[in-house]
Amino acid sequence: MRYIYSEKEAKAIDTHAIHTVGIPSLVLMERAAMTVAAVLIEREKKDCRFLAVCGAGNNGGDGVAVARILCQQGYRAAVTVIGQPEHMTEEMKKQMEIAVGCQVPVLPLTAVTDGEFDVMLDAVFGIGLSREVRDAYAAVLENMNESGAKIYALDIPSGIHAGTGQILGTAVRADCTVTFGVNKAGLVLYPGAAYAGEVIVGDIGFPSVSVQSVQPQMYYFEPEDLPGLFPARRPRSHKGTFGKVLVAAGCETMAGAACLAARAAYAAGAGLVRVVSTANNRNVLLGTLPEILFSERGELREGVAWADAIVIGPGLGLGEEAEEMVRYVVENATVPTVIDGDGIRLCRNVADRLPDHFILTPHVKEMSGLTGIPVGDLQADIPGTTREAAERWNCVIAQKDARTVVSDGKECYINVSGNNGMATGGSGDVLAGITGGLLAQGMGTFEAAKLAVYWHGLSGDWMAPQKGTYGLMASDLIAGMSGVVSEL
Repeated sequence: MRYIYSEKEAKAIDTHAIHTVGIPSLVLMERAAMTVAAVLIEREKKDCRFLAVCGAGNNGGDGVAVARILCQQGYRAAVTVIGQPEHMTEEMKKQMEIAVGCQVPVLPLTAVTDGEFDVMLDAVFGIGLSREVRDAYAAVLENMNESGAKIYALDIPSGIHAGTGQILGTAVRADCTVTFGVNKAGLVLYPGAAYAGEVIVGDIGFPSVSVQSVQPQMYYFEPEDLPGLFPARRPRSHKGTFGKVLVAAGCETMAGAACLAARAAYAAGAGLVRVVSTANNRNVLLGTLPEILFSERGELREGVAWADAIVIGPGLGLGEEAEEMVRYVVENATVPTVIDGDGIRLCRNVADRLPDHFILTPHVKEMSGLTGIPVGDLQADIPGTTREAAERWNCVIAQKDARTVVSDGKECYINVSGNNGMATGGSGDVLAGITGGLLAQGMGTFEAAKLAVYWHGLSGDWMAPQKGTYGLMASDLIAGMSGVVSEL
Protein backbone atom coordinates (compact mmCIF):
# COMPACT_ATOMS: atom_id res chain seq x y z
CA MET A 1 0.00 0.00 0.00
CA ARG A 2 1.27 3.46 -0.88
CA TYR A 3 -0.06 6.64 0.68
CA ILE A 4 -1.01 9.68 -1.36
CA TYR A 5 -0.87 13.15 0.16
CA SER A 6 -3.01 16.21 -0.44
CA GLU A 7 -1.31 19.56 -0.76
CA LYS A 8 -2.22 20.40 2.85
CA GLU A 9 -0.82 17.12 4.16
CA ALA A 10 2.41 17.52 2.18
CA LYS A 11 2.82 21.09 3.45
CA ALA A 12 2.22 19.90 7.02
CA ILE A 13 5.16 17.47 6.74
CA ASP A 14 7.38 20.24 5.41
CA THR A 15 6.28 22.61 8.17
CA HIS A 16 6.88 19.99 10.87
CA ALA A 17 10.37 19.26 9.56
CA ILE A 18 11.30 22.95 9.51
CA HIS A 19 9.57 24.38 12.57
CA THR A 20 9.22 21.42 14.92
CA VAL A 21 12.31 19.34 14.13
CA GLY A 22 14.38 22.39 13.19
CA ILE A 23 15.77 21.47 9.78
CA PRO A 24 16.43 24.74 7.89
CA SER A 25 14.33 25.09 4.77
CA LEU A 26 17.46 25.75 2.72
CA VAL A 27 18.81 22.36 3.75
CA LEU A 28 15.64 20.66 2.48
CA MET A 29 15.87 22.75 -0.68
CA GLU A 30 19.44 21.61 -1.27
CA ARG A 31 18.44 17.98 -0.75
CA ALA A 32 15.57 18.39 -3.22
CA ALA A 33 17.89 19.96 -5.78
CA MET A 34 20.49 17.22 -5.35
CA THR A 35 17.79 14.59 -5.87
CA VAL A 36 16.63 16.20 -9.12
CA ALA A 37 20.19 16.73 -10.33
CA ALA A 38 21.00 13.07 -9.71
CA VAL A 39 18.03 12.02 -11.87
CA LEU A 40 19.09 14.37 -14.66
CA ILE A 41 22.75 13.28 -14.59
CA GLU A 42 21.69 9.64 -14.74
CA ARG A 43 19.24 10.10 -17.61
CA GLU A 44 20.51 12.92 -19.81
CA LYS A 45 23.64 13.23 -21.93
CA LYS A 46 26.53 15.41 -20.90
CA ASP A 47 26.11 17.69 -23.91
CA CYS A 48 22.46 18.50 -23.12
CA ARG A 49 21.59 22.13 -22.55
CA PHE A 50 19.40 22.74 -19.48
CA LEU A 51 17.17 25.71 -18.68
CA ALA A 52 15.55 26.05 -15.27
CA VAL A 53 12.35 28.09 -15.64
CA CYS A 54 11.75 29.43 -12.16
CA GLY A 55 9.03 31.28 -10.30
CA ALA A 56 9.58 33.59 -7.36
CA GLY A 57 8.65 31.05 -4.70
CA ASN A 58 10.50 28.16 -3.10
CA ASN A 59 9.80 25.91 -6.09
CA GLY A 60 11.79 28.44 -8.09
CA GLY A 61 14.55 28.19 -5.51
CA ASP A 62 14.66 24.44 -6.09
CA GLY A 63 15.10 25.05 -9.81
CA VAL A 64 17.87 27.59 -9.35
CA ALA A 65 19.72 25.19 -7.05
CA VAL A 66 19.43 22.35 -9.61
CA ALA A 67 20.88 24.58 -12.35
CA ARG A 68 23.79 25.55 -10.09
CA ILE A 69 24.55 21.90 -9.19
CA LEU A 70 24.49 20.95 -12.88
CA CYS A 71 26.89 23.77 -13.73
CA GLN A 72 29.24 22.66 -10.97
CA GLN A 73 29.19 19.17 -12.51
CA GLY A 74 30.23 20.50 -15.90
CA TYR A 75 26.81 20.64 -17.56
CA ARG A 76 25.54 23.60 -19.56
CA ALA A 77 22.70 24.97 -17.45
CA ALA A 78 21.04 28.36 -17.13
CA VAL A 79 18.24 30.02 -15.18
CA THR A 80 15.37 32.24 -16.22
CA VAL A 81 12.93 33.76 -13.74
CA ILE A 82 9.34 34.92 -14.03
CA GLY A 83 8.15 37.21 -11.27
CA GLN A 84 9.36 40.37 -9.60
CA PRO A 85 12.43 40.31 -7.31
CA GLU A 86 10.42 41.92 -4.50
CA HIS A 87 8.05 38.96 -4.55
CA MET A 88 10.79 36.37 -4.11
CA THR A 89 10.83 34.27 -0.95
CA GLU A 90 13.92 34.56 1.21
CA GLU A 91 15.03 31.10 0.12
CA MET A 92 14.65 32.00 -3.56
CA LYS A 93 16.65 35.20 -3.05
CA LYS A 94 19.43 33.26 -1.35
CA GLN A 95 19.54 30.65 -4.10
CA MET A 96 19.79 33.40 -6.72
CA GLU A 97 22.68 35.02 -4.81
CA ILE A 98 24.51 31.70 -4.66
CA ALA A 99 23.85 30.99 -8.33
CA VAL A 100 25.16 34.38 -9.41
CA GLY A 101 28.21 33.87 -7.20
CA CYS A 102 28.81 30.54 -8.95
CA GLN A 103 28.45 32.26 -12.35
CA VAL A 104 25.31 30.39 -13.36
CA PRO A 105 23.93 32.19 -16.46
CA VAL A 106 20.70 34.09 -15.74
CA LEU A 107 18.80 34.68 -18.98
CA PRO A 108 15.69 36.68 -19.96
CA LEU A 109 12.37 34.86 -20.36
CA THR A 110 12.81 34.85 -24.11
CA ALA A 111 15.18 31.93 -23.53
CA VAL A 112 12.11 29.71 -23.20
CA THR A 113 11.24 30.25 -26.86
CA ASP A 114 14.64 30.58 -28.51
CA GLY A 115 14.99 26.83 -29.17
CA GLU A 116 18.49 26.51 -27.71
CA PHE A 117 17.69 24.14 -24.83
CA ASP A 118 17.25 20.37 -24.88
CA VAL A 119 15.83 20.04 -21.37
CA MET A 120 13.70 22.44 -19.35
CA LEU A 121 13.11 22.27 -15.63
CA ASP A 122 9.64 23.38 -14.62
CA ALA A 123 10.07 25.22 -11.31
CA VAL A 124 7.44 27.93 -11.75
CA PHE A 125 4.81 26.86 -9.23
CA GLY A 126 4.92 24.30 -6.44
CA ILE A 127 2.20 22.39 -4.61
CA GLY A 128 0.69 25.51 -3.08
CA LEU A 129 -0.94 26.77 -6.28
CA SER A 130 -4.71 27.14 -5.85
CA ARG A 131 -5.73 29.84 -8.33
CA GLU A 132 -5.98 29.85 -12.10
CA VAL A 133 -2.79 30.56 -14.02
CA ARG A 134 -3.17 33.64 -16.20
CA ASP A 135 -1.43 36.28 -18.31
CA ALA A 136 2.37 36.13 -18.48
CA TYR A 137 2.55 33.01 -16.35
CA ALA A 138 0.13 31.13 -18.60
CA ALA A 139 2.17 32.23 -21.64
CA VAL A 140 5.38 30.88 -20.11
CA LEU A 141 3.81 27.49 -19.37
CA GLU A 142 2.39 27.26 -22.88
CA ASN A 143 5.74 28.28 -24.37
CA MET A 144 7.44 25.50 -22.42
CA ASN A 145 4.96 22.97 -23.80
CA GLU A 146 5.59 24.22 -27.34
CA SER A 147 9.37 24.42 -27.01
CA GLY A 148 10.09 20.85 -28.08
CA ALA A 149 12.38 20.44 -25.09
CA LYS A 150 12.11 17.50 -22.71
CA ILE A 151 10.49 18.74 -19.50
CA TYR A 152 11.18 17.68 -15.94
CA ALA A 153 8.74 19.09 -13.38
CA LEU A 154 9.95 19.77 -9.85
CA ASP A 155 7.48 18.43 -7.26
CA ILE A 156 4.44 18.88 -9.54
CA PRO A 157 3.82 20.22 -13.05
CA SER A 158 3.05 23.92 -12.79
CA GLY A 159 -0.67 24.59 -13.20
CA ILE A 160 -1.82 21.28 -11.64
CA HIS A 161 -3.69 21.36 -8.33
CA ALA A 162 -1.72 19.14 -5.98
CA GLY A 163 -4.79 17.89 -4.13
CA THR A 164 -7.23 17.15 -6.96
CA GLY A 165 -5.18 16.90 -10.16
CA GLN A 166 -7.26 19.60 -11.83
CA ILE A 167 -5.76 21.96 -14.42
CA LEU A 168 -5.78 25.52 -13.13
CA GLY A 169 -6.21 27.31 -16.44
CA THR A 170 -3.18 25.85 -18.18
CA ALA A 171 -0.43 23.48 -17.11
CA VAL A 172 2.96 22.14 -18.07
CA ARG A 173 3.01 18.73 -19.74
CA ALA A 174 6.01 17.07 -18.17
CA ASP A 175 7.87 14.03 -19.43
CA CYS A 176 8.93 13.27 -15.87
CA THR A 177 8.04 14.68 -12.46
CA VAL A 178 10.42 14.39 -9.53
CA THR A 179 8.22 14.94 -6.50
CA PHE A 180 9.67 15.58 -3.09
CA GLY A 181 9.37 13.31 -0.06
CA VAL A 182 5.88 11.89 -0.61
CA ASN A 183 3.59 11.28 -3.58
CA LYS A 184 0.90 13.88 -4.24
CA ALA A 185 -2.74 13.21 -5.09
CA GLY A 186 -2.54 15.56 -8.05
CA LEU A 187 0.04 13.28 -9.67
CA VAL A 188 -2.19 10.22 -9.32
CA LEU A 189 -5.63 11.64 -10.13
CA TYR A 190 -6.62 12.71 -13.63
CA PRO A 191 -6.07 14.95 -15.45
CA GLY A 192 -2.93 15.67 -13.42
CA ALA A 193 -1.64 12.14 -13.94
CA ALA A 194 -1.65 12.70 -17.70
CA TYR A 195 0.48 15.86 -17.28
CA ALA A 196 2.98 14.39 -14.82
CA GLY A 197 4.60 11.82 -17.09
CA GLU A 198 6.77 9.38 -15.19
CA VAL A 199 6.65 10.13 -11.46
CA ILE A 200 9.72 9.68 -9.26
CA VAL A 201 9.30 10.15 -5.51
CA GLY A 202 12.62 11.54 -4.30
CA ASP A 203 13.93 11.33 -0.74
CA ILE A 204 14.82 14.86 0.38
CA GLY A 205 15.50 14.08 4.02
CA PHE A 206 12.15 14.46 5.73
CA PRO A 207 12.63 12.83 9.14
CA SER A 208 10.31 9.91 9.86
CA VAL A 209 8.81 11.78 12.80
CA SER A 210 7.64 14.51 10.42
CA VAL A 211 6.13 12.05 7.95
CA GLN A 212 4.43 10.19 10.80
CA SER A 213 3.00 13.43 12.19
CA VAL A 214 0.54 13.46 9.28
CA GLN A 215 -2.00 10.70 8.72
CA PRO A 216 -2.94 10.72 5.02
CA GLN A 217 -6.48 9.77 4.08
CA MET A 218 -5.71 8.49 0.58
CA TYR A 219 -3.78 5.45 -0.64
CA TYR A 220 -3.50 2.92 -3.44
CA PHE A 221 -2.49 -0.71 -3.83
CA GLU A 222 0.48 -2.15 -5.69
CA PRO A 223 0.84 -5.72 -7.04
CA GLU A 224 2.89 -6.88 -4.07
CA ASP A 225 -0.07 -6.07 -1.82
CA LEU A 226 -2.37 -8.45 -3.66
CA PRO A 227 -1.63 -11.79 -1.92
CA GLY A 228 -2.54 -10.34 1.46
CA LEU A 229 -5.83 -8.88 0.25
CA PHE A 230 -7.66 -12.03 -0.83
CA PRO A 231 -9.92 -14.01 1.52
CA ALA A 232 -8.43 -17.33 2.64
CA ARG A 233 -9.40 -20.56 0.83
CA ARG A 234 -9.51 -23.44 3.32
CA PRO A 235 -8.47 -26.86 1.97
CA ARG A 236 -11.33 -28.63 3.75
CA SER A 237 -14.35 -26.90 2.23
CA HIS A 238 -17.46 -27.25 0.08
CA LYS A 239 -19.55 -24.90 -2.06
CA GLY A 240 -21.35 -23.55 0.99
CA THR A 241 -18.03 -22.58 2.57
CA PHE A 242 -17.46 -19.81 0.07
CA GLY A 243 -20.87 -18.24 0.24
CA LYS A 244 -24.02 -17.75 -1.78
CA VAL A 245 -24.53 -14.69 -3.99
CA LEU A 246 -27.92 -13.46 -5.13
CA VAL A 247 -27.74 -11.45 -8.36
CA ALA A 248 -30.98 -9.55 -8.99
CA ALA A 249 -30.39 -8.23 -12.47
CA GLY A 250 -31.44 -8.19 -16.10
CA CYS A 251 -34.65 -6.94 -17.63
CA GLU A 252 -36.03 -8.46 -20.84
CA THR A 253 -33.48 -6.67 -23.03
CA MET A 254 -30.52 -6.88 -20.64
CA ALA A 255 -29.87 -10.56 -19.92
CA GLY A 256 -26.17 -9.97 -20.57
CA ALA A 257 -25.80 -7.74 -17.51
CA ALA A 258 -27.11 -10.51 -15.25
CA CYS A 259 -24.86 -13.06 -16.92
CA LEU A 260 -21.72 -10.95 -16.58
CA ALA A 261 -22.36 -10.18 -12.91
CA ALA A 262 -23.08 -13.84 -12.11
CA ARG A 263 -20.02 -15.10 -13.97
CA ALA A 264 -17.82 -12.55 -12.21
CA ALA A 265 -19.18 -13.58 -8.80
CA TYR A 266 -18.21 -17.18 -9.54
CA ALA A 267 -14.81 -16.10 -10.86
CA ALA A 268 -14.25 -14.16 -7.62
CA GLY A 269 -14.64 -17.37 -5.65
CA ALA A 270 -18.30 -17.57 -4.63
CA GLY A 271 -19.61 -21.07 -3.99
CA LEU A 272 -23.12 -20.61 -5.38
CA VAL A 273 -24.78 -17.90 -7.46
CA ARG A 274 -28.54 -17.48 -7.90
CA VAL A 275 -29.86 -15.07 -10.52
CA VAL A 276 -33.24 -13.42 -10.07
CA SER A 277 -34.39 -12.10 -13.43
CA THR A 278 -37.36 -11.93 -15.79
CA ALA A 279 -38.85 -15.25 -16.91
CA ASN A 280 -37.85 -14.48 -20.52
CA ASN A 281 -34.19 -14.61 -19.49
CA ARG A 282 -34.30 -18.12 -18.04
CA ASN A 283 -33.19 -20.03 -21.14
CA VAL A 284 -30.50 -17.62 -22.26
CA LEU A 285 -28.98 -17.39 -18.77
CA LEU A 286 -29.03 -21.12 -18.08
CA GLY A 287 -27.80 -21.82 -21.60
CA THR A 288 -24.92 -19.40 -21.22
CA LEU A 289 -24.04 -20.11 -17.60
CA PRO A 290 -25.35 -23.51 -16.50
CA GLU A 291 -23.63 -23.18 -13.09
CA ILE A 292 -26.20 -20.67 -11.84
CA LEU A 293 -29.47 -21.21 -10.02
CA PHE A 294 -32.35 -19.29 -11.60
CA SER A 295 -35.38 -17.63 -9.99
CA GLU A 296 -38.00 -15.33 -11.41
CA ARG A 297 -38.55 -11.85 -10.03
CA GLY A 298 -41.48 -12.93 -7.93
CA GLU A 299 -39.11 -15.13 -5.93
CA LEU A 300 -36.91 -12.24 -4.77
CA ARG A 301 -38.03 -12.60 -1.15
CA GLU A 302 -36.82 -16.23 -1.00
CA GLY A 303 -33.58 -15.28 -2.72
CA VAL A 304 -32.83 -12.54 -0.22
CA ALA A 305 -33.42 -14.97 2.66
CA TRP A 306 -31.10 -17.52 0.99
CA ALA A 307 -28.15 -15.24 0.19
CA ASP A 308 -24.91 -14.47 2.02
CA ALA A 309 -24.38 -11.46 -0.27
CA ILE A 310 -26.59 -9.61 -2.75
CA VAL A 311 -25.94 -7.78 -6.00
CA ILE A 312 -28.88 -5.80 -7.35
CA GLY A 313 -29.24 -3.44 -10.26
CA PRO A 314 -27.21 -4.43 -13.35
CA GLY A 315 -29.58 -4.11 -16.32
CA LEU A 316 -32.55 -4.27 -13.92
CA GLY A 317 -34.61 -1.67 -15.77
CA LEU A 318 -36.31 1.41 -14.38
CA GLY A 319 -39.94 0.28 -14.22
CA GLU A 320 -42.19 -0.03 -11.18
CA GLU A 321 -41.39 -3.70 -10.63
CA ALA A 322 -37.65 -2.97 -10.62
CA GLU A 323 -38.16 -0.11 -8.17
CA GLU A 324 -40.09 -2.34 -5.81
CA MET A 325 -37.31 -4.91 -5.98
CA VAL A 326 -34.75 -2.30 -4.95
CA ARG A 327 -37.07 -1.08 -2.21
CA TYR A 328 -37.48 -4.59 -0.84
CA VAL A 329 -33.74 -5.23 -0.76
CA VAL A 330 -32.97 -1.89 0.88
CA GLU A 331 -35.59 -2.45 3.56
CA ASN A 332 -35.02 -6.17 4.18
CA ALA A 333 -31.50 -7.27 3.28
CA THR A 334 -29.41 -8.08 6.35
CA VAL A 335 -26.38 -9.33 4.41
CA PRO A 336 -23.75 -7.26 2.55
CA THR A 337 -25.33 -5.80 -0.57
CA VAL A 338 -24.04 -4.15 -3.74
CA ILE A 339 -26.31 -1.74 -5.61
CA ASP A 340 -25.16 -1.05 -9.16
CA GLY A 341 -26.43 0.36 -12.45
CA ASP A 342 -30.19 0.85 -12.64
CA GLY A 343 -30.40 0.02 -8.94
CA ILE A 344 -28.50 3.24 -8.17
CA ARG A 345 -30.91 5.29 -10.26
CA LEU A 346 -33.82 3.72 -8.38
CA CYS A 347 -32.16 3.90 -5.00
CA ARG A 348 -32.76 7.61 -4.59
CA ASN A 349 -36.50 6.97 -5.06
CA VAL A 350 -36.72 4.47 -2.21
CA ALA A 351 -34.30 5.79 0.43
CA ASP A 352 -32.19 8.77 1.41
CA ARG A 353 -29.81 6.75 3.58
CA LEU A 354 -28.71 3.12 3.48
CA PRO A 355 -27.80 0.48 6.07
CA ASP A 356 -24.05 0.40 6.67
CA HIS A 357 -23.64 -3.03 5.04
CA PHE A 358 -24.42 -1.60 1.59
CA ILE A 359 -22.08 -0.65 -1.27
CA LEU A 360 -22.98 1.72 -4.12
CA THR A 361 -20.93 1.57 -7.33
CA PRO A 362 -21.94 4.59 -9.45
CA HIS A 363 -20.09 5.99 -12.43
CA VAL A 364 -19.92 9.78 -12.38
CA LYS A 365 -23.21 10.29 -14.25
CA GLU A 366 -25.03 7.98 -11.82
CA MET A 367 -23.27 9.74 -8.96
CA SER A 368 -24.56 13.04 -10.29
CA GLY A 369 -28.11 11.69 -10.24
CA LEU A 370 -27.60 10.34 -6.73
CA THR A 371 -26.13 13.52 -5.25
CA GLY A 372 -27.46 16.31 -7.47
CA ILE A 373 -23.86 17.47 -8.10
CA PRO A 374 -22.99 18.22 -11.76
CA VAL A 375 -20.60 15.76 -13.39
CA GLY A 376 -17.94 18.43 -13.88
CA ASP A 377 -17.98 19.33 -10.20
CA LEU A 378 -17.72 15.67 -9.24
CA GLN A 379 -14.72 15.15 -11.49
CA ALA A 380 -13.06 18.25 -10.06
CA ASP A 381 -12.69 16.41 -6.75
CA ILE A 382 -13.44 12.69 -7.03
CA PRO A 383 -11.97 11.80 -3.60
CA GLY A 384 -13.77 14.59 -1.78
CA THR A 385 -17.16 13.99 -3.37
CA THR A 386 -16.88 10.23 -2.87
CA ARG A 387 -16.03 10.65 0.81
CA GLU A 388 -18.86 13.11 1.35
CA ALA A 389 -21.40 10.90 -0.42
CA ALA A 390 -20.31 7.83 1.55
CA GLU A 391 -20.80 9.73 4.78
CA ARG A 392 -24.13 11.12 3.60
CA TRP A 393 -25.49 7.73 2.50
CA ASN A 394 -23.95 5.80 5.43
CA CYS A 395 -22.36 3.20 3.15
CA VAL A 396 -19.29 2.42 1.07
CA ILE A 397 -19.21 4.14 -2.31
CA ALA A 398 -17.02 3.29 -5.29
CA GLN A 399 -17.24 6.24 -7.68
CA LYS A 400 -16.09 4.96 -11.07
CA ASP A 401 -13.95 7.17 -13.28
CA ALA A 402 -10.51 6.98 -14.91
CA ARG A 403 -9.30 6.77 -11.32
CA THR A 404 -12.04 4.98 -9.38
CA VAL A 405 -12.24 6.08 -5.75
CA VAL A 406 -13.64 3.94 -2.93
CA SER A 407 -14.54 5.53 0.40
CA ASP A 408 -16.22 4.58 3.65
CA GLY A 409 -16.74 8.24 4.53
CA LYS A 410 -13.33 8.50 6.20
CA GLU A 411 -10.56 7.03 4.05
CA CYS A 412 -10.21 7.06 0.28
CA TYR A 413 -8.71 4.27 -1.78
CA ILE A 414 -7.54 5.55 -5.18
CA ASN A 415 -7.36 2.83 -7.82
CA VAL A 416 -4.40 2.94 -10.17
CA SER A 417 -4.97 -0.33 -12.07
CA GLY A 418 -6.87 -0.61 -15.35
CA ASN A 419 -6.79 1.01 -18.77
CA ASN A 420 -9.03 2.77 -21.28
CA GLY A 421 -9.97 -0.50 -22.96
CA MET A 422 -12.20 -1.13 -19.95
CA ALA A 423 -14.45 1.76 -20.95
CA THR A 424 -16.89 -0.67 -22.54
CA GLY A 425 -20.42 -1.95 -21.93
CA GLY A 426 -20.70 -4.49 -19.14
CA SER A 427 -17.48 -3.58 -17.36
CA GLY A 428 -19.44 -2.25 -14.38
CA ASP A 429 -21.55 -5.41 -14.22
CA VAL A 430 -18.36 -7.43 -13.86
CA LEU A 431 -17.16 -5.19 -11.05
CA ALA A 432 -20.46 -5.59 -9.20
CA GLY A 433 -20.22 -9.36 -9.52
CA ILE A 434 -16.63 -9.47 -8.27
CA THR A 435 -17.63 -7.40 -5.25
CA GLY A 436 -20.55 -9.70 -4.48
CA GLY A 437 -18.33 -12.78 -4.76
CA LEU A 438 -15.84 -11.35 -2.28
CA LEU A 439 -18.58 -10.31 0.14
CA ALA A 440 -20.02 -13.83 0.10
CA GLN A 441 -16.67 -15.13 1.33
CA GLY A 442 -16.87 -12.99 4.42
CA MET A 443 -14.96 -9.86 3.49
CA GLY A 444 -16.07 -6.53 4.95
CA THR A 445 -17.74 -4.07 2.64
CA PHE A 446 -14.88 -1.56 2.46
CA GLU A 447 -12.18 -4.19 2.02
CA ALA A 448 -14.20 -6.10 -0.58
CA ALA A 449 -14.96 -2.97 -2.59
CA LYS A 450 -11.30 -1.93 -2.67
CA LEU A 451 -10.04 -5.37 -3.68
CA ALA A 452 -12.78 -5.74 -6.30
CA VAL A 453 -11.87 -2.45 -7.95
CA TYR A 454 -8.15 -3.26 -7.92
CA TRP A 455 -8.61 -6.84 -9.19
CA HIS A 456 -11.02 -5.62 -11.87
CA GLY A 457 -8.42 -3.14 -13.15
CA LEU A 458 -5.58 -5.65 -12.99
CA SER A 459 -7.71 -8.04 -15.03
CA GLY A 460 -8.05 -5.39 -17.72
CA ASP A 461 -4.30 -4.83 -17.65
CA TRP A 462 -3.72 -8.58 -17.93
CA MET A 463 -5.93 -8.88 -21.01
CA ALA A 464 -4.91 -5.68 -22.80
CA PRO A 465 -1.70 -7.11 -24.35
CA GLN A 466 -3.72 -10.03 -25.72
CA LYS A 467 -6.83 -8.19 -26.90
CA GLY A 468 -5.61 -4.64 -27.32
CA THR A 469 -7.39 -1.72 -25.69
CA TYR A 470 -9.57 -1.22 -28.77
CA GLY A 471 -10.98 -4.74 -28.70
CA LEU A 472 -11.25 -5.40 -24.96
CA MET A 473 -14.73 -6.53 -23.87
CA ALA A 474 -16.32 -7.02 -20.47
CA SER A 475 -16.23 -10.80 -20.74
CA ASP A 476 -12.46 -10.58 -21.27
CA LEU A 477 -12.15 -9.07 -17.81
CA ILE A 478 -13.56 -12.24 -16.28
CA ALA A 479 -10.98 -14.29 -18.16
CA GLY A 480 -8.29 -11.90 -16.93
CA MET A 481 -9.26 -12.47 -13.30
CA SER A 482 -7.78 -15.97 -13.29
CA GLY A 483 -4.67 -14.67 -15.06
CA VAL A 484 -4.07 -12.19 -12.26
CA VAL A 485 -4.56 -14.87 -9.60
CA SER A 486 -2.20 -17.25 -11.40
CA GLU A 487 0.65 -14.78 -10.80
CA LEU A 488 0.18 -14.74 -7.02
